[in-house]
Amino acid sequence: MLQKVIIDSDWGGDVMQLSSVLLARPAQFEVLGATVTFGNASLRQNLINAGAILRFLGFDGFVKRYGGANAPRGVATPPEGDNAHGKTGLGEARLALSGVEAETEAAIDFLLKTVAEEGEGTITLVATGPQTNVARAIREAPEVMNRLREIRIMGGCIREILGYRVDQNLNRVEETQVLRKGNITERSEFNFQQAPEDAATVLESGIPVALFPMDCTHQMTFTRERECRLRDIFEAKPEKLEVLVDLLSAPRLIDEKKWGIAPVMHDVHTTVSMVSPDLYRGQRGRVAVRDGGETDFTVDERGPHWVADRIVDPDAVFELLAESLARLLLQPR
Repeated sequence: MLQKVIIDSDWGGDVMQLSSVLLARPAQFEVLGATVTFGNASLRQNLINAGAILRFLGFDGFVKRYGGANAPRGVATPPEGDNAHGKTGLGEARLALSGVEAETEAAIDFLLKTVAEEGEGTITLVATGPQTNVARAIREAPEVMNRLREIRIMGGCIREILGYRVDQNLNRVEETQVLRKGNITERSEFNFQQAPEDAATVLESGIPVALFPMDCTHQMTFTRERECRLRDIFEAKPEKLEVLVDLLSAPRLIDEKKWGIAPVMHDVHTTVSMVSPDLYRGQRGRVAVRDGGETDFTVDERGPHWVADRIVDPDAVFELLAESLARLLLQPR
């Protein structure tokens, strides 16, 4: 039976990765639509990015995209980001634009209509940006959103990670490592910090949540060895290879400065874990979001949140992603 999925995000290189895992398996997953929010770039830019990514993966016009929130609840403009993925949200990558316009229907209207029309418990919502679209839909019609099978989120940070203090220009303040619990601030992960009230609304909704926090996603990075593996696979398609390398390398500078590691691959785990759940370990409990976006976790076997804490085999995760990309970009369709 097909698993039906809606992808809600700020549509950059990370979303290209998670989308490829689903789109490469049409016998297993049906992507019903792409809802778009602000985040690493503006809503307008992310709508453009979504179309370009879907075209790159071979699904231009097959997966419709819907514009949503351009800022968190009660705020006229989005908070300042950290330019982790460049001004466009795609790093240095240059993608051909979609030949299909975005839908005029609002993201929230599409979410509510689709969840209401499909069978209860049949739709999984993958939400890997600021949670504003999802929170608005929950506030407007909680009884409809409670029909979701679950929401799979990349956001927050449960355990502290060793990193570095940096100034506004990404210069390290000192070379002594400190314990950080965030990548946008020292205590807040980007997605939850951008819209903490919205993240809290989603987590407190009672809808089942599978959460992939930053302390888990930091366990897999785009190392030089993995780049070489990608180059081996896409040797015959150099133009596609360079786009992939640019997208996966986008946060290299900021991750090297703040953490001393290769570019982190955050969002892809939300969908790889749908294909191979055995590659992840976690525990149930309750996640709370403070005003600034910092997260707290309480272990509770009956809690509504399953929180990933370990990637069992990062190399296997990368191979699954690489296989997905190869299916879409190397094989005739």
